[in-house]
Amino acid sequence: MKKIGLPLLTGLIILLLVYFHQLAILQEKPAADWSRSVSLDVAAEDNEMFVQREGNSSTLFFSGNPVRKVVVNEQLDTTTEKLNYTIPEGYSFYVDDQQAIYKKSDELIYATNGKETPILNDIEGINVSENGVIAWSRHTAYTISPDGKIQSETELPQYIKSGTLTENGLAFLYVQSEDTNQFLTLNAEKEPRILYETPLTSGEIYSNLQMIELGDKLTFTYTVGATRQGTRIINTYLGESAGGKEADVHLLKIKNAETGDSFEKPNYFSLTEKDGEAHLLFSSNGEISPKRSVISIYEATQQDGKWVASRRSTTEELSIRPVSITDQSLVWMDQEKSELVLHGASTDPTVVKKSSSLSSDDLTYALYYTFTAIVGMFAMLAFSFGFLILPAVALMYFYFANTTAIEQDKKWVEWTIVLLCVASQILFLPSILDGPFQYLAPSYLTFAGAAYVWPLIVFVAAYLISRLAQDQEWTIMQRTSYQLGLNLGILIFLLGPYIL
Repeated sequence: MKKIGLPLLTGLIILLLVYFHQLAILQEKPAADWSRSVSLDVAAEDNEMFVQREGNSSTLFFSGNPVRKVVVNEQLDTTTEKLNYTIPEGYSFYVDDQQAIYKKSDELIYATNGKETPILNDIEGINVSENGVIAWSRHTAYTISPDGKIQSETELPQYIKSGTLTENGLAFLYVQSEDTNQFLTLNAEKEPRILYETPLTSGEIYSNLQMIELGDKLTFTYTVGATRQGTRIINTYLGESAGGKEADVHLLKIKNAETGDSFEKPNYFSLTEKDGEAHLLFSSNGEISPKRSVISIYEATQQDGKWVASRRSTTEELSIRPVSITDQSLVWMDQEKSELVLHGASTDPTVVKKSSSLSSDDLTYALYYTFTAIVGMFAMLAFSFGFLILPAVALMYFYFANTTAIEQDKKWVEWTIVLLCVASQILFLPSILDGPFQYLAPSYLTFAGAAYVWPLIVFVAAYLISRLAQDQEWTIMQRTSYQLGLNLGILIFLLGPYIL
């Protein structure tokens, strides 16, 4: 019984070590002062939402039938209420407890007390801020107050493609003339002012227009998408204009603080102000562990004139549409099956502590990744055959040139074969354990000289187990085979999960 039970128990202990390592990876925070991702148990079918920010909380409104109002505070506690509005999905909208403004077909609708009133016809698009709505048709831009009153109407010769309003009510438009893309600001009762323009290029689509005011400086972003030689290219640009001067615009390059690499295709940008400086929230592909890469939420700030981003989400799902709730908290949407689910992260100590506790998802995911790690054991099994070459040569020598030593059960025969296997491991393991193993494996397997130390530790463990479990009637070849099997089995279970 011991000859089977002890190896099985050893393998189980090693698999538990793999499981606890996977669990530790899942419990890592994205940054020292940030919590892990927290599910807010709010689901939506569309990623459009309207946000009203206050001091220590924000109110999120979700389109649909009916509109839902979700208040989220800094501790990521939520309260949900259904409002007496039905707002079509797919467009920006303005809504509060008393009124709503939204696009329905090509009409701009003002709704209050269950009554819908058309404000404008032939509207191509709208965008909203907490202070009102900007809407546009082909050549006309409108600003509308929260109570549905048209505050300004501006005719432009250019073709209006998109627009946004700053918190102070400044309109920012993206327009097209015959041969240029233009970005211009529009103050009430003032002539439009062009901040920046680029040549008009066929196939380019401009989107995600945003602007904030920081003192006398205007900061804006926009995204350009195009297909070149079958490859989809998405670039985001950042512009700054101080004192009314022409904007300085450049391709936005953001470095990943974890890897030092630049993000290839960041998307879903949210331009916000924090501590008087411009901040960026966005979604991009990145590693959440050494083996796993998903679309995560990142926050970028300028450091020495360069944009550097740190990860904020830790979920295993596709994460999009980040929104700043307060200076210390943010939320976003995770794609889970056929719906979007609101998640969040915070620097609030209560949230950080709560998110560090074990959850059923942590235990389930850790078990899943433990089983997937077993695939690496097959690679280690292939390497282990190489460790048997020298012992096999020695065994052939004994069988053909020194059979007496085997027949007389000489102890040194067993020691020779086993030590040749250990020597092969010490010789070849350093090259096998280089590369991915160094960042996939836990620290107890990657310390300096580990490739030389662990073969000796495994040898001692295999020797002790073999002496406890072996049958006294075994021949020397049975004892040797049993010890070699233990040695290689422990090595495969110990190192295999981190080879691939």
